[in-house]
Amino acid sequence: MSKHMLLFLFGLLLLAGCKKETAPTTASTTTTTVGEVKVNNLDFTYLSTKGQITLNDKNDNLSSGVSIRMQKDSVIWVSVLPGLGIEAARMMLTQDSVYFMNRLKKEYAATDYGFLRNKLQVDVNFDVLQAILLGNYQSVGAEKVMSVEGQQYIQQQRHNLTFDYYISNQNSKLQQLNAKDINTGNTITVKYNSFEPIGQVPFAYELIAQILQKGQVSDFTLKHSRVTISDEPLSFPFGVPGDYKHLTFN
Repeated sequence: MSKHMLLFLFGLLLLAGCKKETAPTTASTTTTTVGEVKVNNLDFTYLSTKGQITLNDKNDNLSSGVSIRMQKDSVIWVSVLPGLGIEAARMMLTQDSVYFMNRLKKEYAATDYGFLRNKLQVDVNFDVLQAILLGNYQSVGAEKVMSVEGQQYIQQQRHNLTFDYYISNQNSKLQQLNAKDINTGNTITVKYNSFEPIGQVPFAYELIAQILQKGQVSDFTLKHSRVTISDEPLSFPFGVPGDYKHLTFN
C-alpha cells in the first residue's frame, strides 16, 4: 500500500480503536438509556465529498487530496489524489470486505475486517468507520447522561475503556469524543468543527483527531471542501488492471 492510502486507512482505524470494546459493564442506578440523548445525525442515501487529509507524527508529515463516496450502510469508496490529478490509491469498504489498490506499485488486495482486527488489535467494522466519517453519534449499551456547560455529556465505561462524548445543545451534533484505555494510558481525542448545513442537518467539514499511543502523539485531520448528498445512485468503480500483483496476507 502507498503512504497515501496508509494515511487514510490507518488514520480511520486509529479512530475506530475507540470502539474496540463493545460490551458495556453492568449499568449502575445512575445510568440512563440512550433514548434520552438528543442527537441530530446525518441521514442520506448517497454522499460524496472532496477534501484533504493529513497525518503528522514523529516519522512522517503526509498530506493528500481525497475523494470519498458512500452508499448508506453499504459502501465507502475512497480515491487518494496526492496532486496533478493523478490517483495514487483507491479503497473500497463494504459490510464484510476491504479492498485496496496501489496504482503507484501496481498491486491490489482484497481482505476482510478480521484481518484488520488481528493486525491492528482493533475491533473495527463498517458501521464504526461510517459513523466516524460522518460525525454521527453511535449508542452502545447503557450510559450515563449529564448536562455540562451547554452540552450533553455522555459517559460510558466498557471494561478497561472510558468514553466521554460531548454533544452540543445548540445543534445536537457530536462535538468531541475522548477515549482512554485505563490499563495502557493510551488516549484519543476526536473533534468535529466547521459545521455547515447539509439539507436540514449540520455537518462537520473538519475532523481532527489526536492519538496518544505508547507515549507517541499522532495527529490526523480530514477537511472537506465539498459535500453532497443525493438519492441519485453513485458509481463505485474498482476494476483492477490485469498486470497488477495480487497481495496476500498470512
